[in-house]
Amino acid sequence: MANDNFTNTRDLLNALAEAMNLINPDIENHHQQTAYLAFMLAKRIGLSERSVEMSVYAGLLHDVGSVVLEGRKTVMEIESDVRKLSIIGASMLRDVPSLDGIADIIELCQLSWTDLLKNSEKCGGAICDTHRIASLIHLSDTVSLMLKQGEPVLNQMKCIKDVIGKLGGREYSQEAVQAFLDLTEIEYIWFDMLYHPTILALLINELHYISLERTAELTKIMSRIIDYQSAFTAMHSAGVSASAQKLAELAGFSLEDCIMMKIAGDLHDVGKLKVPKRILEKPGKLTAEEFNIIKEHPYNTRLILMGVQNFEKVADWAGYHHEKLNGRGYPFHFGADRLDTGSRILAVADIFSAITERRPYRDSMPKGQVMSVLKENADRGDICKDVVALLFDHYDEIDSARAVASEEAGKRYFESFN
Repeated sequence: MANDNFTNTRDLLNALAEAMNLINPDIENHHQQTAYLAFMLAKRIGLSERSVEMSVYAGLLHDVGSVVLEGRKTVMEIESDVRKLSIIGASMLRDVPSLDGIADIIELCQLSWTDLLKNSEKCGGAICDTHRIASLIHLSDTVSLMLKQGEPVLNQMKCIKDVIGKLGGREYSQEAVQAFLDLTEIEYIWFDMLYHPTILALLINELHYISLERTAELTKIMSRIIDYQSAFTAMHSAGVSASAQKLAELAGFSLEDCIMMKIAGDLHDVGKLKVPKRILEKPGKLTAEEFNIIKEHPYNTRLILMGVQNFEKVADWAGYHHEKLNGRGYPFHFGADRLDTGSRILAVADIFSAITERRPYRDSMPKGQVMSVLKENADRGDICKDVVALLFDHYDEIDSARAVASEEAGKRYFESFN
């Protein structure tokens, strides 16, 4: 692809952190504190740039398995079953190209150093960066849990260092503990950790640019987090992404725009991470109050994606998927004059995927009924007649792409948690 420097990992890291924060704003600092300290420790012990980057992503995502938990959980509730959640979290990322290394770290990061050594023996006895990073994450996670908001951090320092210092070679690797003890002699590290862990975004990979294809791989992280909230949504983003990409191809979009459409489809519901599971899984009609909560999600989606370099189209296409050509959508109430072809495609793909995919409380609609629903929406002025006509002309091709992607996502979800 011509554009090898499409965006940068700093912006994607920010978007990922914001997505994780939506799951439970009460514990947002925990993920960022863990990632910040893991980053500083990885730099301290001299890991490669790639391993430092993996330390950050693994730090942010070490509790990603908690997305399947019921309700808004506290840090301590999440940590009560960390081994199970680390295995679930790893399974969420395992088959995403280029993320296998991060999945391996997440799966191991709740093990003691003693257990990590036993694990390495099964792999030929060699300690690799995966084990080293896993121990850094484990230590960083523990330190974050020990930090107390509202108390001067330097007054907490001695107790935390005493506890960690006694566990070198057993709970954590000796190099991780020594790096921690050396590093935290510097006061600002503690200030950053407790007060401003978001400063991490200013420290990492400011000039590390990546291709559009690599971007699409990394945004799969957020797509998995979105879909794994619930069995009701386990297949949705994958289906929307495949349908929208196929429609974009048929509409004559460039290869680059088709990949951006795929990303927009994957991420269109990232704002739903803020929506309680009881609303997502309600089979009946939502109350007015519940629907008001739903109305926030495309706004949050667009807000998160606007912060990523060169995501202008992605942010608009994803953020406008509930807008209608007649201006009666939400939350922006834009009409036909503000909604380009990409936005119109994603709106159609969202409805198409929602009514054709199976849900735990209903089966998928048959082809005739799907076409009737889409035609009714188009005749009412909600969605674009031209995009609907394009879908009808290539219905089986688009539905096949949607079905394959949805079934793969559903299989992955149910194999992970059942």
